[in-house]
Amino acid sequence: MKCSMFSRSSSIFLIAFSCMYSILLWYNWPYVVSDIAPYGDVAADMLLIERAQHDWLLTGHYSRFGFNHPGPFFLYLRHLADVLFGHVLPSPYSAQLLGIIAADALFTGLAAVAVAALAGPDWRASAVAATTPAFVLLIQDNGVGVLAHPWMPYELVAPFLAFVLLLAATAQGRLWMLPAAAFCGGALVHGYVPLLPFVGLPFVLVLAYLFRRARSAPDPAGLPARPLVLSGVIIALFVAPLILDMVIHPPGNLARILMAAGTITPSKGASLGDVAAFVAQFWWPVSFIHSVVPVLWIPAAVGVALAWWDHEARQAVAHVAAIAALMTLLLAFYAWRAPGPLVPFIAQFYLGVPLAVVAVTAAAGLKVAVQWAPRPVGLVVAALAVLLVSMGAFTSPGQHIAGIRVLSSGTLAHLGDSAHEGVRINFDTHDHWPMVAGLLLDLGHLGVPACVKAPHLAVLFTPERICTPSASGRNYEMIASSACGETCFARSDELGVGLSLPAKVPPYPLGRLLGFTSEDNSGRPYLTDGWSIAEGGGTFSDMAEAELVLPVEPIADSDLQLRVKAWGFIHDEQPRQEVEVIANGQPVATWAFTMSDRLGERMATIPLDVARLQQPLSIVLRIPGAASPMELDMSLDARQLGIGLQWLRLDPVSSKAAAPN
Repeated sequence: MKCSMFSRSSSIFLIAFSCMYSILLWYNWPYVVSDIAPYGDVAADMLLIERAQHDWLLTGHYSRFGFNHPGPFFLYLRHLADVLFGHVLPSPYSAQLLGIIAADALFTGLAAVAVAALAGPDWRASAVAATTPAFVLLIQDNGVGVLAHPWMPYELVAPFLAFVLLLAATAQGRLWMLPAAAFCGGALVHGYVPLLPFVGLPFVLVLAYLFRRARSAPDPAGLPARPLVLSGVIIALFVAPLILDMVIHPPGNLARILMAAGTITPSKGASLGDVAAFVAQFWWPVSFIHSVVPVLWIPAAVGVALAWWDHEARQAVAHVAAIAALMTLLLAFYAWRAPGPLVPFIAQFYLGVPLAVVAVTAAAGLKVAVQWAPRPVGLVVAALAVLLVSMGAFTSPGQHIAGIRVLSSGTLAHLGDSAHEGVRINFDTHDHWPMVAGLLLDLGHLGVPACVKAPHLAVLFTPERICTPSASGRNYEMIASSACGETCFARSDELGVGLSLPAKVPPYPLGRLLGFTSEDNSGRPYLTDGWSIAEGGGTFSDMAEAELVLPVEPIADSDLQLRVKAWGFIHDEQPRQEVEVIANGQPVATWAFTMSDRLGERMATIPLDVARLQQPLSIVLRIPGAASPMELDMSLDARQLGIGLQWLRLDPVSSKAAAPN
């Protein structure tokens, strides 16, 4: 009996997997054979996947809160596809798309096995019912792009659908489904850390329910050990990367996740109305992307009506409904405590719950219908499948952005014979990071070493892509295309950005006040390496050394007085911050900041002979005590903060200029 059950489940899985993979591959073949240059989240994930080529890849997709999600399962699927097919396909994205399609087909196959088991022992009824997960996902995807989609929130829909169905089948007493549920749960947690309670709590409750039922049986024999042991092994394999990451890169990504949990959780939760609207949008057709396609509720309603004629079908629907209710309560709690705003993508995975309800109710109806008229029902299902496949549009959203190739090709042409030296990219506007990620990726594909001067965004670009002080290469600036004028050697109006050489540092008239705040950032052209972006309180250094360059005019004929108003990065473990001031390579002062004096004016005298050593004047601020707030458990800020400039002024010593207000 067990052998027959395993054989039937294996056949259903292989058929469902093969059909879904073939359909998605057929519709996405133009992307597979095209040279794709993606940007944004997709490019950021592909930069992370590149770590697997030379290092341990032990974390998942980046989070907007400054950490990576727990594990690399989905990224390794893409990497495996890249290893197997990357050498015969035109771009890394083309190969990785095969991995994304394989993941969708894998979880569709597992969902089909769960539905077949819920449908009961009759092989004809279970075989027809097993088609419903594929039907539901394809209809939901048609023209929307939930399948074959490289964005992580959409990648989680199919595994969550499978997890709900497998857990319901396990709760019905089919303990052999538990390892598959553990596999789906592990993949989900790897992909998105908030899914831990959505996976862990229902999993534990189902196990507790089975143990209690086994103990209360007339002849208690306990639960079979093999599924429990296999599930434990699967869970351990998913936990292993988290442990390895803590050992190899202490304190590890898990420590950053725990820190974030305490930092980003709001003190006051969302209102009841906001929570209800947030949950309801996944059930009621507010948006075709985030809500169940309305047409799917028709077979669901018919299925519920037919299920009342069959006790086994009613039981299957009831078990899935119970799991769905628990998941809905968990979603409501998550929405109440989630850091705002409550945008749909933070819970896009939950779309798998209403889709699971649709799948099981439609399957229950098919089960009853097959018992009444097996041949006509089978023919209708086959005809619907042919119609759906022939008239559908199950394509990945276009990830090829021509503008990225325009920028990378322009860079390659501008570099000429020095392309091997690489480039160092700088950008001042955070909104430009998606284009920077795409450019870094495409330049690497073209064989040009590239890094970005943004150490505070290492979670996006990976530490390997962050420029070090010793990194070689030509410096380029990414700016808004509207600001290009005649300066950009590559420009994409489609993306709204262009690339130019760093603007020539303008002359600095002695006595001019330079601002470094977001309101007055007139000093930005004089900052070189080691500085972050301008904020309301000023511009902070983000490395242990930060440099300014001042082409002084007129040439000094006396000693110079450097005056700044600045913050010192002070914390309990280091209540004193010292900043060494080095002018043209010569130390001229040491500024100290303390708990009681963390913001204020500081001065340094630059002797005339030092000022004349080189032109333009180089001022390096060396901060041995620079530290990251993340390392100090203060916040998720990963920058190495030291000093934050609000304004700067350079005067001849003889000048009696007053301090600015």
